[in-house]
Amino acid sequence: MDYNKIIGANIRYERRLRNLTIEELSEVLGIAPGFLGLIERGQRGTSLKNLTRIADFFSITMDTLITRTFDTLGQDDGKSPLELKRLAARSLVDSLNEYELEYFITCLKSFVKLKNIANEYDF
Repeated sequence: MDYNKIIGANIRYERRLRNLTIEELSEVLGIAPGFLGLIERGQRGTSLKNLTRIADFFSITMDTLITRTFDTLGQDDGKSPLELKRLAARSLVDSLNEYELEYFITCLKSFVKLKNIANEYDF
């Protein structure tokens, strides 16, 4: 069994499920995009530290990341577009540090206020 290929396929599946590019995911994880591409194609392995960060980012267990096989990859399909967007947002928010999260919350609150003002004036 080629674990590099299984792990790579699982990473690619989770990334695509969240509608993220390799560049976006690599930026969040602090991994070079080219290296992440090699991992996804099963051409390179990676450290346990990176695998842990990847599993944490996707909110999946390490067991799922390293053992789910190609024949089970379609089992999570059937999510609505809204569910997929929420899943992507949750993964991205979970990757923020405390200060980034505070800033994000402030921006989100401002957005909601602006949206409410715009709704009052029928923009």
